Amino acid sequence: MPAVEIVRTIDEVRDAIGGASPVFLVPTMGYFHEGHLSLIRTAAEDKVSEPEGLVAVSLFVNPTQFNDPKDLEAYPRDEERDAALAREAGCDLLFLPTAREMYPPDEGGTRVMPPRVARKWEGEHRPGHFVGVATVVLKLFHIFFPDVAYFGEKDWQQCRVIAEMVRDLNLPVWLKLCPTVREPDGLAMSSRNTRLSKEARARAVELYRALLAVADAAARGEDFQKECERAKERLFAAGFESVDYIAVVDGETLEPASAPGPGLRAIGAATIEGVRLIDNVSVD
Repeated sequence: MPAVEIVRTIDEVRDAIGGASPVFLVPTMGYFHEGHLSLIRTAAEDKVSEPEGLVAVSLFVNPTQFNDPKDLEAYPRDEERDAALAREAGCDLLFLPTAREMYPPDEGGTRVMPPRVARKWEGEHRPGHFVGVATVVLKLFHIFFPDVAYFGEKDWQQCRVIAEMVRDLNLPVWLKLCPTVREPDGLAMSSRNTRLSKEARARAVELYRALLAVADAAARGEDFQKECERAKERLFAAGFESVDYIAVVDGETLEPASAPGPGLRAIGAATIEGVRLIDNVSVD
């Protein structure tokens, strides 16, 4: 198996890409699980028909999208492990920058103002989060000039923020959104899951189950607002310390839904054992 090329500076990225085309980019914050690896594999599969293409993965724990310094400090990291997993999944080029490389101290602090879809939900509960997300993703797009970029649907609001940024700024990149990868019991895979005790991990799946119940009520035309309240009660009963939101929203605008209809999603965020989890399911 060919070794993955590891680079740490923007100049090295551009030298490594050379004349490769197309470029398939998977932006990540590392500590890979099957969700990340499925994105890399999808990119590698897309490359099969493009022999001159290149699968690039960025691994950068972006400080500007963390509103809680403790959360940033606790985010798991293991570059050696991630490099090995990325190679096995089909990565050609792995970018491992420092914060100083991505945000030089003399750069002036330019940031991207995210679109309206960023205002509610995560935007309310994590002030500044989507400013950091939009800024770092735009920087990565300008560093790699990818033809295709891959994101997981678990972070649905993030997907919508990036999609609108691409549209509004006329960025020449195609976004490929891939389904949420779940554990056998249904819990959405997340690097943060590793911080849960065995007991909390067993209870964490209640977020997914609660969202399924909400989505089912909405799909059947029932009063999904009441089901959202029942879902919150269910989570507290399961041992969650807090529930930031459980809601049914328009999948494009992220505005709260007032009635059943097409294109809806049930979304939620809740904290158990100090670990904040998010998830969403489509209302079919």
